[in-house]
Amino acid sequence: MDINGIKALLERYRNNQCTAEEKKALEEWFDAQSEAGQWEWSDLEQQSTDARIKSNIDQQLFGKKRTLWPLLRVAAILVLLLGSLFFFRNDLHDWADPVVMIEKKVEDGKQLQLTLPDGSKVWLNAGSKFSYPDRFSRGKRQVFLSEGEGYFDISHDPSNPFIVTSKGVNTKVLGTAFNIKAYHYLSNIQVAVTRGKVQVSDAVNVKAMILLPNQQLSIDTKNGAMDKREVDASTTIVWQRGDFSFNNDRLLDVCAVLTKKYHLNFHFKQADIQDYRITAGFVSKDQIQDILTVLASANNLSYQQKGQSVTFEKLVK
Repeated sequence: MDINGIKALLERYRNNQCTAEEKKALEEWFDAQSEAGQWEWSDLEQQSTDARIKSNIDQQLFGKKRTLWPLLRVAAILVLLLGSLFFFRNDLHDWADPVVMIEKKVEDGKQLQLTLPDGSKVWLNAGSKFSYPDRFSRGKRQVFLSEGEGYFDISHDPSNPFIVTSKGVNTKVLGTAFNIKAYHYLSNIQVAVTRGKVQVSDAVNVKAMILLPNQQLSIDTKNGAMDKREVDASTTIVWQRGDFSFNNDRLLDVCAVLTKKYHLNFHFKQADIQDYRITAGFVSKDQIQDILTVLASANNLSYQQKGQSVTFEKLVK
């Protein structure tokens, strides 16, 4: 039975307009709720409620002769109703004015900066898909990065933890700044902290890990394996000025990023080449040929480019 139904039924009960079935339903609902103790109210509301109850009881006692027990039950139902309305005030507000989810999509080659309802700042990289509510309520600040990369600078609020959900990974914070990279074409999700502390966990909270400043966590998208390492976290947000940074990334993922930027197709003469680890940084003005040369020479590889196709292979010793 919802709050509106209870309120209407209570009014009929007080005016002796209830059928026997309605009266029984209301009293059974009251008994169940009172046993569970599912109500609370503020001091001001309690004082107001006490006054209303006393007035109603006085009117019933001295206006007409009635037995005391039904009157007390009506009084208790009034207390329960008003207390329940207070307890569920956020639910009622959401019902009257539903929360609206706002969705943002960032085009390739573009970036977007947002200010969330709590004042938190978000920077979204190209190709990102992000959604958030038009207001936060009931101690829950949750947003969704379904694709792409975002840097979050979160307003401190210990009573209302902030959660970013991305591809089954939850990053929970109180007030901090961190970067999340979660593109579908990469083999892992990365979370790096620049300030504060975050907890990263899977959707069912079976695996969880704490990250401090200059720590990065990589979560394998296939098996959920977590790898935490020390990094210079400032390098993880160089994308905001159009640069590239890789921290122990697989060559396969590095090439996936370059594919999006330069529209190339990469191939590996030997399969294990794609698992080579790359730590490097490039600025937006670097030419693709210079980038390919650095990647090859740093890993004892050679490459051949034909049109938009690039093939890496091991150098013969």
